[in-house]
Parts: sequence; C-alpha cells; structure tokens
Amino acid sequence: DDKWAGVDATLEASIAAHVFPGCVAGVADKTGVRYLKAHGAFTYGQPAPVTGTSPKVTLATRYDMASVTKVSATTSAVATFYQRGELDLDMPVSDPLLLGSAYAVNGKATITVRNLLLHNAGYPPDPVPNYWDPEFGCPATKEEHPPLTWDCNEQIFAALLNQTLINPVGVKYVYSDLSMITNQFIVGALAMKLGYISSEDLLPSCRDATGPGLKRTCYYEAYVRKYVFDAVNMTESGFLPPQADWGQVAPTWNDETYRHRVVQGQVSDGNSYALGGVAGHAGLIATAPDMIKLLSRIAFATETGDGFLNATTVKTFTTAYNLTQSSRALGWDTNNYEMNTYRGCGNFSSLTYTHLGYTGTEVCVDPTRGVLTVLLDNRCYPVQTGGLGDPIKYARRGFNNAVLAVVDAERAAAGGDDGA
Repeated sequence: DDKWAGVDATLEASIAAHVFPGCVAGVADKTGVRYLKAHGAFTYGQPAPVTGTSPKVTLATRYDMASVTKVSATTSAVATFYQRGELDLDMPVSDPLLLGSAYAVNGKATITVRNLLLHNAGYPPDPVPNYWDPEFGCPATKEEHPPLTWDCNEQIFAALLNQTLINPVGVKYVYSDLSMITNQFIVGALAMKLGYISSEDLLPSCRDATGPGLKRTCYYEAYVRKYVFDAVNMTESGFLPPQADWGQVAPTWNDETYRHRVVQGQVSDGNSYALGGVAGHAGLIATAPDMIKLLSRIAFATETGDGFLNATTVKTFTTAYNLTQSSRALGWDTNNYEMNTYRGCGNFSSLTYTHLGYTGTEVCVDPTRGVLTVLLDNRCYPVQTGGLGDPIKYARRGFNNAVLAVVDAERAAAGGDDGA
C-alpha cells in the first residue's frame, strides 16, 4: 500500500547513509500487522562469516536483540510471577526465596526487585572488570577465540552476590546490566523453587548442572522459553539459536578485543557471552514477526491475559514509576517527553513504553493510539560504533515519525484525535 511509502523511504535512506546495512520493520495494531517489510542486506557487500555471502534481509532474518532482551524475556518473566502473586516487587533480593542472605553484603540488604526493574539499586552500569575481561578470569578468556561455554557461571554468580554499589539504594537512576543479570538469577530461582520447570524442560547441556549459578541460568532460560516465548507462539526466536540457523542471523561486529572474529549467530554482548549466551540483559535472538507476536500480547492484553500477561499487570509494568527520577517504568522505559531526552520513539505519545538494544534494535508501544512498532537492524556491523549516537537515534525517530504520519492520517480521516 502506497500509504507506507514514507516509511519505506525513511528506512532506505538510513541504509543508503550506512546507519545499518539492512533491517526488518513492523507496525501492528489490535486488528493485526499493518506493515512488515525487510530492507537491505546482512552487510554492505562484505561476506558474512557463516555463509560467506551477504544475503538480502527477509522476514525470517533473526537479529541480536541486545537489551531488548531486558523487557522481552526478563521483565515479562518477572511479571508472570508477580501476576500469580508469587513475587512481591518490594521483596528484598536477599530474601531466601530469591538470592538469599549471601546477596546482602556490601550494602545490598535493602535492594528490592522493584529497584532492579527501575535501575536504581545503586549498581554501576557494568561489572568492573567486565565478566569477559581476561582480568575477571573466566577460563575461556585465556583463549584467542573463547568458546561459548557455561563454565564461568559459578564465578559470575559469586561475583554478583559480592557486587559493590556506587550509589545508596533507591536514590539515583543508573541504567545497569547488573540489574537484569540479577533478575535472571531471581527468575531461575523462582522457576526452580516453585516447580515450574522440570529437568526435561532444560536444555540438554543444562541437565547435569549442579552449581547454584548455572542452575539458575538454566532454569531462567527454560522458564522464559516456556512461559514467555512459547506462550505467545514465538517460533523462530530465543536464546542460543542452533548452529544450523546461524546463517539466518544478521552479523554484528568484528570483535577485536574478546572473540577476535566477526560475531554471527551468537550473542554479541560480551557479558552475556561469558555467561554462555543466556542472560537477563542480552542474548535473545529474534525475528520481527515473533517480536510483533510478543508485543501484541502485551499491548492488547485482555483482562484475563489468556495464558499470558493481563491488562492490569501490563499497566503496572509499563507506566512510568517516578518521573522525578527517570522516564523508566518497571523494566520498560517510556517515551516521556520531559524525562526521556533520547526519544527514540519520536513523536509517539509520552505514555509510549519502549526499549532500545545496543545492536540497533528498538520496540515502541503507544497505548494512547493502540499502535506498536518494531525496528530490528544491525547498526553495529561491521564495527561496534557503526551508526552509534546520532545516526541510529535519528533513524529510529525518523522511522517512528513516518509511521505516526500514516497512523494519524488514518485517525484524522476516521475522526479521531492524535492521542498525544
């Protein structure tokens, strides 16, 4: 339909400007998918490592979702336990049901799940040193091409329990991957202790796991797969895509410091890779159609939830919590005009909930208009900084504003207001 020509043009312009080599973009409302299109290629003509070619992007192309994992997988999983009354968001992480008293050291005794979701627990943005840094000492980092392995989970879990803070609990917003890595271990603990996951549900490589770190990671993966991805019928997405599918994943960057290769088919984020590719902050590799399925179940949730999140739960997790501190909701960010200076969702309403991924990915849901958008791309190819900063910011805004022009023209024609 020609009405979407402006959306096509915006995305093609971003490709021509080398913001990203290709993308899949989607728009949906409660009637279903309104726009879904693949543009460009996996690379700017260079051979991608798995296939030795640069395939055209298709709707089946999978993208490394990076931090969109935080909302898609982790926050959704936390919300399911909350909805069933099994998790109080104001429960301390050091509660025996969650991570236990070992977590309380170094000033962490009062940190709650809500603090983690709001990124105000007092954590630094990243662990220092990073888990992938040879200085941290994961065994695999001794190798020039570290394999993807579970074998650092105990060391990482121990480091997380012992993690120090840079701010008092609750007083300051500092976006931190550690918040969602902590939630990964919490979700794993709950899945295990409450009996939602049996050993048959675990990945084969997880069935012999004995340590508390790896067990929690493995149960987190199985829980998210079963109660989030499978629950909304995401069929081509998840953590750890099988090697046979790596060629369908858009490549990310040439990692010259850790893996010493162009990453394709495995998670790009170094700390997620050090955990074995399953983590609360990054690791989901997904298609746009699957992301639309998940977001549609969130955006248009019913009062009962139909086996997933209900409308009340969604509102709790997607409403900005304390606008004097940040634009954040619980796990989600919002497009709040005053507090979100990035405004990656462009001129969608201030109530729009959203999340960005470092690789270039973005999701936006505007509850006032009843519209969601998905933009999956690999702006980080061939170098990590490709398109970073203003280019990807304006590409995201440009895409969303082009969608908005179509949506608001339709609303005006139907006699509705613009919902801002």
